[in-house]
Amino acid sequence: MSDKIKWGVMGTSGIAASCTIPGMQRADGCELYAIAGRSLAKAESFKERFGFVKAYEGYDALLADPEVQAVYVPLPNDIHCEWVVKALRAHKHVLCEKPVAMNESELRVMYRAAHENGVILMEAYAYLHSPYVQALKDIISGGEIGDVDYIDTAFLTQDYSNDFRLHKELGGGGIYDVGCYCSTMILSLIDSPIEYIKADAELDKTGVDHMASVLLKFENGCRASFNVGMALGIDTSDRYDRLFIHGSKGYIRSDVEYNQEGELEFTVTVKSPDGGRSTRTVHVRAESNYTLELEQMNSCIRGEASPHITEEFSLKNMRLLDRILDIVGYADARPEYILNNGVAIPAVGYGSYLSTEGRGAQTIRDALDAGYRYIDTASFYGNEEEIGQAIADSGIERGDIFLCSKVWRTDLGRESTLASFEESCRRLRTDYLDMYLIHWPKETADDPDWVNKVRESWTVMEDLYDRGRVRAIGLSNFLPHHIRPLLETARIRPMVDQLELHIGYMQEYALNYLRSEGILPQAWSPLGHARVMNDEYVVKMAEKYGRTPAQILLRFLLQRGIPVIPKTSSPERMQLNLDIFDFKISGDDMSFLSCLPERGWSGEHPDL
Repeated sequence: MSDKIKWGVMGTSGIAASCTIPGMQRADGCELYAIAGRSLAKAESFKERFGFVKAYEGYDALLADPEVQAVYVPLPNDIHCEWVVKALRAHKHVLCEKPVAMNESELRVMYRAAHENGVILMEAYAYLHSPYVQALKDIISGGEIGDVDYIDTAFLTQDYSNDFRLHKELGGGGIYDVGCYCSTMILSLIDSPIEYIKADAELDKTGVDHMASVLLKFENGCRASFNVGMALGIDTSDRYDRLFIHGSKGYIRSDVEYNQEGELEFTVTVKSPDGGRSTRTVHVRAESNYTLELEQMNSCIRGEASPHITEEFSLKNMRLLDRILDIVGYADARPEYILNNGVAIPAVGYGSYLSTEGRGAQTIRDALDAGYRYIDTASFYGNEEEIGQAIADSGIERGDIFLCSKVWRTDLGRESTLASFEESCRRLRTDYLDMYLIHWPKETADDPDWVNKVRESWTVMEDLYDRGRVRAIGLSNFLPHHIRPLLETARIRPMVDQLELHIGYMQEYALNYLRSEGILPQAWSPLGHARVMNDEYVVKMAEKYGRTPAQILLRFLLQRGIPVIPKTSSPERMQLNLDIFDFKISGDDMSFLSCLPERGWSGEHPDL
């Protein structure tokens, strides 16, 4: 390989023209080889302006050029995944503008393509290459301000009157566009898993967040907060950035803008035991962050270094952004949900309660043939053996199926829970479960010892999780007043809570609590025990969208950010229940359905 890497740029965006391409021009080891635009005229203008060797109309033409070794992708967020994967499959190394994906599921597809094709993918956070950020890290690691216990940062910029940032479907909004700077700064300074997330946002009529506030707590006790948005006028140059890092011995204050270059400074204040304070100013000379970023990428391509922005870091940050967007009601339906530990849960699972009574294992085979890869069962359902047989007969790899079971309320307690788990695994013909839940919090309505029994069961489930016997642990039919005493002693927080949720019975208080505690809500009986499907208003809504009532009920929940586990024994309806990702219920219709009076409740309540 020659000393210079031949770079191609896919797109003629503003950030490419003003930041990254000039960074390439100054970087050692970069050859500006090819530029592609949607129009040849625009690509030719960039070629003449910056000195590219070749200009192409269309991105496919650039990727077909065997001389191009690496590409920079500054396209709109919603098409990052498509073109990054194409570039990786063309065996090009890729530097993709932040945020690299619309969600973690997309990001995992992109990194999988990178691994399969033996090339490098790195997310473009140029500011993280700055000596300014390294100076902050050096002060923290040197112990000058002690143990960090709180970080606060902000990035607010202008509203854009005509820009993709105002279009939700294009990945616009303050959290995506500038919130990712704040989240990555915090994650680069705090090395600990996130315990919980609290967030709120101002959404405009198009659903785009103009301003958002986020509070994070990490498992090491550190807290962080950030404010982001596009609230400072319209099409102006106004912006506001800040960073405050508090430690046990002092703190750092900085008004340096994200991605700023040149002569930078921030202050470090150290507290003395007698209550005094001494403050010094730190000066940092920061050359082009984009040049540093490109030089680091070149070193990775040559095999001399590993990506500064790692796959693990990008996934952790994307997971955080996903959770924030879910909490503020911004994210729409997605095919899977990613837990904090990286486990992916399909958005639509197959609920197996009573489903095998007629045709046994064949019903589960029908669900697998229809495309379900999430099977939900429980020891109480009495069908684990049929499910185990169906999976074995299907020929589908065990790792391709998400399998969930539950410990019944009469088996709460240490020994009974462990025995129930092992028996479920035996019947299901597996040595591990993808998810294991406590089915109900109480054995009886007046059970005086339910808290202790739940805590004992949870300790067993934590041990099973630590040993790799369970990939995710959670609850079923637990309301906030059941979860709070568990959280007082839990070492691992519940990841999921299955509740009866459907139009006419949304348990809003419980939903808000789960989101505030970072617990994913999941809907059992999402069709309201079939009673809601015949509701006149649901039927009219189905006619309006040309869908079945069941599809309306399921889509409603997915747009609320709630994965569903419907059940049916009909192969036709199994398929229809999966076919809910190619339409969207309008905001007004979501409001109407949300405000329908109570209907369809099963009558089952965990305290009664």
